[in-house]
Amino acid sequence: MKFQKQLHQIISSDEIIQNLPQIEIFFSAKDHNHFDRRLQQRAINWDMIKLALAYGKFQYHSQAQTWTLLDKSLKHTSYAKFIDKLRGLRIIATNFSLDESLRLSTAYWTYDLRK
Repeated sequence: MKFQKQLHQIISSDEIIQNLPQIEIFFSAKDHNHFDRRLQQRAINWDMIKLALAYGKFQYHSQAQTWTLLDKSLKHTSYAKFIDKLRGLRIIATNFSLDESLRLSTAYWTYDLRK
């Protein structure tokens, strides 16, 4: 089975991921498709984003919230077999939401962690 299909099957039954807050996309006035275009260019899908939000290391950086998937985040989970493919995924969310929803602005691979 392909990686994305296997990942989707595991994620669809993961209770931690099912309990994530609502996810929205932060749109800038100049570029409404920035987030979707970056996901496509970087081979990142929504299952990976949900996984990073649920299991990634959370930090505040430059007034933004970040989640980064590290080896130790996934080591003792059902996603351990995908560590090499998911290592270094970083999600950035803005802090401007008035409710509990997450407003995602971009996602990328931190290549210094992928080595």
